[in-house]
Formats: sequence, C-alpha cells, structure tokens
Amino acid sequence: MYMKELLIIDGSSMLVTCYYANLPIEIKTAKTDEEREKYYYKILHSKNGEYTNAVYGMLGIIIRLLKNQKPNYLCVCFDQTRDTFRREMYKDYKGQRAAAPSPLIEQFHTIENILSELDFTVVYDNTYEADVWAGSIAKKYCDKVSVKLMTKDHDYLQLVEKNINVWMPLSEDKYKELKHNIYERDGVDIKAMNIPYRVFEYTEEYVKELEGVLPKQIPDLKAIVGDMSDNIPGVKGVSKAAIPLLNEYKTVEKLYEAIEGHSKAELNEIQKYWKESLGIKRSPMKALLNESEIELVGKKAAMLSKVLATIKTDIPIPFSLENMKAEYDQEKLKEICLRYDIKTIGKY
Repeated sequence: MYMKELLIIDGSSMLVTCYYANLPIEIKTAKTDEEREKYYYKILHSKNGEYTNAVYGMLGIIIRLLKNQKPNYLCVCFDQTRDTFRREMYKDYKGQRAAAPSPLIEQFHTIENILSELDFTVVYDNTYEADVWAGSIAKKYCDKVSVKLMTKDHDYLQLVEKNINVWMPLSEDKYKELKHNIYERDGVDIKAMNIPYRVFEYTEEYVKELEGVLPKQIPDLKAIVGDMSDNIPGVKGVSKAAIPLLNEYKTVEKLYEAIEGHSKAELNEIQKYWKESLGIKRSPMKALLNESEIELVGKKAAMLSKVLATIKTDIPIPFSLENMKAEYDQEKLKEICLRYDIKTIGKY
C-alpha cells in the first residue's frame, strides 16, 4: 500500500557540507586560520555582504529534493548549541571540535530564517541536538508515513526500522562502490526508488550488512568502539572484537553480565570460547574489566558511551504532521533569491 513520505533533513550536517564544498580554492588550500580569513571576501556573498555559499548550496538541494523526490512532508532539524543534555553528562562531549568559522555561523541564522519564510518546518533548541528532534519526529509519525532521514551522520542508522530509512549522501567513489556491490548485486532499480543522486538508502538489512550489527545495536557498537567525531570514548583496546561480541551477546549490558563475577579460570574459558567460536584472536577481556578511580575506562566508559551515542526518540513534538507539508510559494522563493543575489535557484 502506498504511504505518503516524510523527509527529515539533518540541516546542520547539510549546511556544513555545502559550506566547505563551495569555498574558494584559496581558503581550501590555506594552512592557517589567519591565512583563511584573508580570503573571506572571496566567499560567495550578497550585495549587502551576507555570506551565501552554504545557503546557496543547501537551498538548491532542498528545492531539487521537493521537485524530484516529491516528499509530502518536510522537516529540517538543526543543532543550536553543543551545550546540550549530552554535555551535561560528559563535559568532553564534542569537546575536540574547533569553533566553526564566522562565515559558516552566520549562514546558520540565514538558512533557518529563509526556510521559515518559505513556511517549512524548522526545529532547534538549546537542550536537544538535531538527531534527537529527527529521531523523535520519525518515531512519532512512522506508523502514518514512510520516513526518510537525510544525513551524513552514521549515528542516525540506529533509527532505521520498517518505515524509517536513512538517506546517506556519499562521495562519488563510495557511491559507485555501494552501487556496484549492493544495488547491482540485488537487482535494485535505482530509478524506481526515486532517491537523489549519490545517496545510498540504508534499510535494516543494509545496516546489518555494512555496519556488522542491527540498527538498534549501533549505540552498543559505539559504546565499545567509541566515536572520535563526537569524542565518545568507548572502551580502548576492544574495537576489533566489538562486532563479534555484539553478535554473540546482543547488548553491552548482556556482555558484562556474561563476564563479571567470574574466577580467573572461568574467564580463561570464556576467552577460549571467544577465540575458537567467535574468531577473536586477541582477547579484550582485560580492557573490558579495567577499573580506575581516575580514568574513564572499562564498564564505566562503555555505559556512558552508550548513553551518549543513543538518540532519544521520545521528546514532545509540538506540531502535527500536517504542519510539515512540503509546500512553498514560488514567488516567495524568487523574492528571497533576489534579496540574497542567488540567481539560479529562483528559476526552479
């Protein structure tokens, strides 16, 4: 039976991608921040001096998605701040990330205002990141519509289920690889799927095949291997064993239930089983059971990492499905493009 489609876009991810993709070569090749700043004047901007290189790219993508993929509903989610509930739990969450350049920061406000002017649903706040909004909206409405989550963030893969798939934009080489290895192997009609170019659609089956675990196990996987991009620690020294361990024990909690409170002889037997039955040549037992009053290691690191990696899907959603209709006024789009000196998008 045909289901209407809700497209949820990770706006922060998309805007950042568009910003770096549309920078002048002088900034892309500069070695220092000071050198980059010398060429800010070359970044695409309006007559009023407002930076628009990221806005131009993102607005064009969204309008093309509406024209070509024709979702019935649309929602764009943004990160408002890094000081969210996750950082309250772990002060070093995303702590390694450098501050965003000022031309990019400015364009967050610009694109949010433009999308709101076009009457698209735009969400962000100071407590929850974009993934929590996206996950909660997807889970609330997935029994009514088919949901597509468009993002480059692999954390979103944990949300994949029967009526929720992830649209992952890829590099040209990675897309060709997956197209050949997956779509052509399975006889997938890409045209009939009606997905954007260089976008791979993750289903439950493809998450399992490509990530090694089920979607719901992604937080467990990150609990063990960590996530450098978000500064989630994981358990050092266990990464290669993570997938076979999760295939055996399913969750981090059940893994620890299986290894805690045993004698040395019993632990040796477990490690023997891991080697012979799970193919784990180098035992991660010591790392898993490591304890410290000073460092974040072992079980403490795993449990905290799982919480940090888990996308909440139960925050209240203050708008209905009908509020997210993917409709816009063509004349309003032309007026906005004229205001920001964006010449091509207004012609769509």
